[in-house]
Amino acid sequence: KKRRWGWKLALALLLLLVFALGGLYVASRVVHVRYATVFLHDLPAAFEGATLLFVSDIDAHSPADARAAARMMASLAALEPDILLLGGDYAAPGLWETLNGMGMEDADVAAEAAADRYLFLSALADFSAPLGKFAVAAADDALPEQLAQAMAVGGVRLLNGESVTLRRDGEALTIAGIAPEGDLSALAGGARVEDCVIAFAHSPARFPAALTAEAGGGGAWADMILAGGTHGGQARLGERTLLPLTEQERRYLSGWRKESGVFLLTSQGGWAARALPLRLNTAAEVHLITLRRAPAVPEGETDGVFMQ
Repeated sequence: KKRRWGWKLALALLLLLVFALGGLYVASRVVHVRYATVFLHDLPAAFEGATLLFVSDIDAHSPADARAAARMMASLAALEPDILLLGGDYAAPGLWETLNGMGMEDADVAAEAAADRYLFLSALADFSAPLGKFAVAAADDALPEQLAQAMAVGGVRLLNGESVTLRRDGEALTIAGIAPEGDLSALAGGARVEDCVIAFAHSPARFPAALTAEAGGGGAWADMILAGGTHGGQARLGERTLLPLTEQERRYLSGWRKESGVFLLTSQGGWAARALPLRLNTAAEVHLITLRRAPAVPEGETDGVFMQ
């Protein structure tokens, strides 16, 4: 009898473990659309109500992952954003490679990752974003010399420490892509304090440098900066996270904030997760942001961001 009860207890524990892991897996695969309206003082009237979709950290581990992410983007096309921004980390080593200590420095792993991201990026050719589709790279995106070519197939422009000016009815909105490393003075100095600049980077580790950089002539150069990279820690228990993060990534772990008059957003990532497709107390997410003009901060609000 003791043996039978022992087996039953072991089986029950195994079933609980299976259900728990299943729940964590589902949490990594259900992508939430986060809506926000941001009021910008410098937004030109011609861009009032414009929307942008920010998607970061696809981290496809296989061709099947890349195709699933492409299907996700096809579903998100129904949101009809004016601008699409992609925040880096398009493919990553799988669990087997990670357990064996293999990374993007391995030629075979890098080649497989490049092939996976090509499947994803090329599928974006049919994604409509009338004002443009733009992307930044992560420091460890495989074969960076091929990344811009893969993006071009999908109609996406890589902004590696560069900016592009969008024009509508004679007015301008600047999109600036922050490189994963390096000095930001040239990128920031190309803007004037009165320009409306939306910048984005792969990791919030770039926030401090971006906030201290100055526009040509002085002053803040960006009105809003978006980033991903942290996955929200992927699995969180109190202050502990599954992923090893830098001090700056922990400081800007996830969500909206405002510093020095600049809106900052760290996304928890738009797809599964690094290596293990499991999440705990975090959520896969993408962000649809509506831009509004703000001669003054809306009454009753202190930060100028309305969440829905």
